[in-house]
Formats: sequence, C-alpha cells, structure tokens
Amino acid sequence: MKFLKNLAALLRAKQWIKNLFVLTPLFFAKKLTDPDSLFLGIYAFIAFNLISSVVYIVNDISDIEADRRHPRKKLRPIPAGIISIKTAIIIAVILFISAGAMCLLLNMMFMVCLGSYFLLNMMYNFKGKHVVILDVLCIASGFVLRVIGGAMAINVIATDWIIMTTFFLSLFLGFGKRRNEIIALENDKGNHRKVLNHYDETLLNHLIFISCGIAIISYAMYTLTHTDKFNNGDKLIYTVPIVTFFLFRYVFVIWKKNEGDPTEVLLHDRVLIGAGLLLMVVVIGLIYAPAF
Repeated sequence: MKFLKNLAALLRAKQWIKNLFVLTPLFFAKKLTDPDSLFLGIYAFIAFNLISSVVYIVNDISDIEADRRHPRKKLRPIPAGIISIKTAIIIAVILFISAGAMCLLLNMMFMVCLGSYFLLNMMYNFKGKHVVILDVLCIASGFVLRVIGGAMAINVIATDWIIMTTFFLSLFLGFGKRRNEIIALENDKGNHRKVLNHYDETLLNHLIFISCGIAIISYAMYTLTHTDKFNNGDKLIYTVPIVTFFLFRYVFVIWKKNEGDPTEVLLHDRVLIGAGLLLMVVVIGLIYAPAF
C-alpha cells in the first residue's frame, strides 16, 4: 500500500485531473452517448495521463536539487530519496512505451499531437520555464494540445472559440499559480524557480485579470456562435454567469486564502466543486436533452 502511495505521488496522479480537458471535444461535440467515441476519448485520456507522468518524472529528476529546498516539493518521492533516480527512469520508459502503444488504438494525428505535447514539455522543462511569461504560455499551450488531441482522437474539429477559451483559462490558472508561489516562497523564490525573480505580485494581478476577462469573453462567444450545434444551443449563453462565478471564486481563493495551485484548489474548495458540478449538469441538460 505504501509503495502504491509513493508510486501515485511519483506519477503525480492528482494532476491527471488536468487531462480531463482531453474529453472537452467529446462532451461539446455531443459524442458522449456514442460508445465508439466514448471509448476513443477514454483511450486518449489514458494516453495523456501516461505521457504527462513521464514529463513529471523528468521534471522531478532535473529539478531534484531545487525541490529539496522547497518546503512542500522536498517531500516528493525523488527529492526525498524514497524512489531512486534509476527506478524512476525505468518507470518513465515503461510509461512512455505504454503511451505509444495507446496511440496505436487511435490514429496518426493523435500521435502527432501527443508527441508535440511531450516535446513542448521537454522544451519547457529545460528552457521555457526559465523565461518569464513564456513559462506560463508553454503551460497554456499544453492545455490547448490536450483539447486538440481529444478532438483528433474522435475525429472532430476543435472550434476556434473552444481553443481560445482553453488557452486563456489556462493562462489565468497558470498566473494564479505563479502568484501563489512568490507569496509562499517569499525571499527564497529565486532558489526554487529562477523565473520567479522576474515576477511580482502587481504584475501577476494584472495578468490574472486580463486572462480571466478574455477567458469569459471567449466562452461567451462560443455559446453565441454555436447555437445550431445542439438542441438547446440558443440557451447555452445562460451558463456564462456560472462560468463567471467559477472564475471569480478562484480569484477570491487566490486573494483571501493565498492559494493558487489549480489542482489543490479545484479538489478542495467546496464552493468551486459545487459550481463546477452545477455547470456540468446544466450544460449536459442543454446539450443532450430534447429541445424545449
């Protein structure tokens, strides 16, 4: 049991929630009730889970010294010495091969997208994360590739406004995480992540507001330009207030609770969980229910 717990920590299993973006095209393309598309979407989700865990292992190995100086990250299996670097590399290779095998169940375009996601993250790990602004842009691009990959897996096209919404929503969450890091690490921020020396709370506040606003506008434009895709597409615009509340609640958590890690906040803030479930129920009802 302890080994499984350490393995889950090494693979960063909690972070797999981010890969739910892979299922966005399945959901909005009204393919959720199609068994073939559902299975393909799940395969794509699993493949992204595997390759993202490879990325996390590579990141933990390359950042081992910095992580040992971090108050929370020093407890991860590799910097804590619970799992050796050699063992971690073996696990990473197995996961990488398994992700490639999953691609054989899908199609070549999905494989290209998954490969692009992996290469993007390798570039981020060794260069991108050290360049201010570019570091968060790389993270946001990774989320966009998740959505595009999910679309390719089920042979649909990810719409421009969904891509725009995903990109700016990811920027919003990414800048929120950076803000949390500079507050939590204070004067030691540069020793953990050098790029944090170039950020300050005021700059990040502005970037958070800008990306949050554009994310809301992009989603609103999606609801207005795709009304003919669903039975109740003309009513999808009424979900914008729920999305707005969801994002504003996240801002509240950032400011008042000094939290910012998207995964931790989304898994533990009950109000955000409730708003997310409400949004899911309403959107499912509008997309999949008969016209009314």
